[in-house]
Parts: sequence; C-alpha cells; structure tokens
Amino acid sequence: MPRDKLLMPLLEIARGTALSEDDLTRMVGDEISRLSAGARVHDYIQVIAIKRVSDKVRQSASHNRASGNHHAREV
Repeated sequence: MPRDKLLMPLLEIARGTALSEDDLTRMVGDEISRLSAGARVHDYIQVIAIKRVSDKVRQSASHNRASGNHHAREV
C-alpha cells in the first residue's frame, strides 16, 4: 500500500488492531471495487473507500475494546 497522505489516517486507526497493512490494502481494494462497479464518476472513489474502511476499522476496534477482545481480526 503506498504511503500517501490519504492512507495515513487509516494506518493510524488500524495501528491498535491486529490488522496488517496487507489486510488494509485488501479492504481498501475491495471497497474501491464495490464503489467502482457501475459508477459514472470515479474522481473520489479512493477517498470514499478509505473513509468507509476507516469507519469499519474504527467501529470494530471500538466494539472489540468494549467486549475485551483487543486482537479480533474480523472487520
């Protein structure tokens, strides 16, 4: 995953989880594929995909902290 400015917040969010950079790359790629399917405008797909993955990782990390499971890998 290239370390561009868009990905840095996602990497920071994921730092406290068991997700690897490869996991994040896969998740962002999957989200980009979902958003691209049938899209007519592609200008901001990467930004939206990173935002959605960030939200999922943040929500999962929050849920895992609340349940006491700090290293769950499901997102």
